[in-house]
Amino acid sequence: MTKMPLILALLAAPVQAQAVTDDLMCSGTDWQLEITGDAAEFTYRRTSDLNLMLDTPAQTGDWPRALTFIGRGDSAIVILEAADACRYGDTGQISAQVLTQRGETPILLTGCCL
Repeated sequence: MTKMPLILALLAAPVQAQAVTDDLMCSGTDWQLEITGDAAEFTYRRTSDLNLMLDTPAQTGDWPRALTFIGRGDSAIVILEAADACRYGDTGQISAQVLTQRGETPILLTGCCL
């Protein structure tokens, strides 16, 4: 028997969502994202409950990391980058970029996390 079926089985295994190690409160101009474990509440023009589907660190280490959130009718990809100070403001040591949409309009939001 060849090893091909075993390799295919490993590639087909589902990806498990991981909870963010620490709860985070992220915000910017007119938006807020509160991450608690594997769930989040995102507020921008309306409030949405989201679930963390993927937590993807950079291949070179823990930072930056991409969090993929999916909710009922909404989704968001959040790029977190640790630094001595947030590049988008003076509050927090984690910079956040949120790619989301409202209707068919893509939106990029920036801010900081504590």
